[in-house]
Amino acid sequence: MKTSIPVILVCLLLSIGETSSRSTSRDGGGGPYRVLVLGPIGSRSLYHLTKSLSEALGDAGHSVTLVSTFGPSSTHPNVTETPTGASTEDLEGFNAFKSRDTFSIFTWHTDVTRRIGQAMWQNKDVLNLWERRRDFDSIVIISYGNEIAVPFLLNFEGAYVNLCTPGVELFTISQHGNWLPLSTTPSILLPLDENMSFYERLVNPWVTWVSYLFYVYKSLPIAGEVLEEFFPQMPSIPQLYESSRLTLVNGHFALDGPMPLLPTQVEIGTINAMPPKPLPKDLEEFVESSGDAGVVYFSLGSIVKATDIPAKYKVMFLEAFSRIPQKVIWKYEGDDLDLPPNIITRSWLPQQDILGHPKTRLFISHCGNLGTQEAKYHGVPVLAVPVGFDQPRNAARLARKGFGLVLNWEEMTTGTIVEAIQTILQDPTYASRLKQVSEALKDQKESPRERAVWWVEYAIRHNGRNASHLNYAGRKLHFLQYTGADVVAFWITFLLLWAVLCYRACLRLLCGCCRRVGRDKRSKKKKLN
Repeated sequence: MKTSIPVILVCLLLSIGETSSRSTSRDGGGGPYRVLVLGPIGSRSLYHLTKSLSEALGDAGHSVTLVSTFGPSSTHPNVTETPTGASTEDLEGFNAFKSRDTFSIFTWHTDVTRRIGQAMWQNKDVLNLWERRRDFDSIVIISYGNEIAVPFLLNFEGAYVNLCTPGVELFTISQHGNWLPLSTTPSILLPLDENMSFYERLVNPWVTWVSYLFYVYKSLPIAGEVLEEFFPQMPSIPQLYESSRLTLVNGHFALDGPMPLLPTQVEIGTINAMPPKPLPKDLEEFVESSGDAGVVYFSLGSIVKATDIPAKYKVMFLEAFSRIPQKVIWKYEGDDLDLPPNIITRSWLPQQDILGHPKTRLFISHCGNLGTQEAKYHGVPVLAVPVGFDQPRNAARLARKGFGLVLNWEEMTTGTIVEAIQTILQDPTYASRLKQVSEALKDQKESPRERAVWWVEYAIRHNGRNASHLNYAGRKLHFLQYTGADVVAFWITFLLLWAVLCYRACLRLLCGCCRRVGRDKRSKKKKLN
């Protein structure tokens, strides 16, 4: 019995010390912190984005747990990955060429939400994380289409951080009370940039609000149905979203133009970009053999498979590539092509190492958000062939700023492909404009990785209930109040009423004067008679 007392005391002291350290990290200590990053739904490129953020936090000494549907790939000692248990086929089995219309894309996303949500909340590893969610100092959630992850915010006292993946997106940004003007904020579904004509400003609000209503009345209820099965009587998803203290925006003003963001809406665009590494030997030999003509790199990213390209377009690209002097590196997942000698294909390619190579002259891309950022970071002109999602908007932004050209699939021919390639390669202004953007992106006081880490740490350090400096007053106002529409309506009503009263008063006064003049005339007439 005597020997057990010191052991008990030691255990108590250790327990107190552990509790104290948790309290310190929650109340403003210096860390290291525990961060949970959640991105169950998203393409492989978005997985790489969350992995880049996780590894940046890991480099700063923090312990990070990353939840995604893809298998673990990070070798960082401070990053632990937990798969949702869903099949990656749910995310990668989508044929974008068969379902290019917006309705089909939304339908696919709602189906994926249901399947991954069911698998995720039946996974013992995910449930174990959920039960330990209050042990984390911060939770980062991809805000766009990942509503099935919000139960991690139930009774969570740490710092909740939004990760806005498509860049500046109106409704995610508005969660902090910052309603951006629709006159300069294009819908994610329209091929527009911030410089809109009168007609485009007429169309943009309608498309923006229709897509939002579809999200509210279609996407949210489906996510709610999935979560209701596992978390009955859970607060509404928008209510949980409103607890965010910080939004990390996967964008930068040098990429898409300046936007009026709050200090707590932090741009971390190109966090995934990195200087090029040497190419594998076979690729390096192929690239070097291109001589002064250089190399064209062709990739449709991770969510759009090149093998799904309709056969007639494959023939067009092969014929077009055989007519140009450049060598072509094509990310292609199959082996069914009869390749000309100037083309090689691979199912996987080190994209940034190719884009950063001095002999790369052109990037033929579907214009996914991360690929577009990497092209700008490395200063490579783009021939855009957008398929769906936000790609038409990204392509339009590139073309309108003179960073490349856009080819629509419906209008594509062998001749138009060759003409577009030659136009970009023979006009040096495309490359010079990209060079300026590349220099601007690399000319920052700190890297996007350092900025993201500092702000997550800041949100954790200042997460107390009295941290009013993190809350914008506009968050308390609904849209009509924020835009002053209620005030304008009041003053218009007031002025109209005032005008009506003045009009009636003047009319009554005028009528009274007329009656008085009439009486005076009648009385004078009687006197004369």
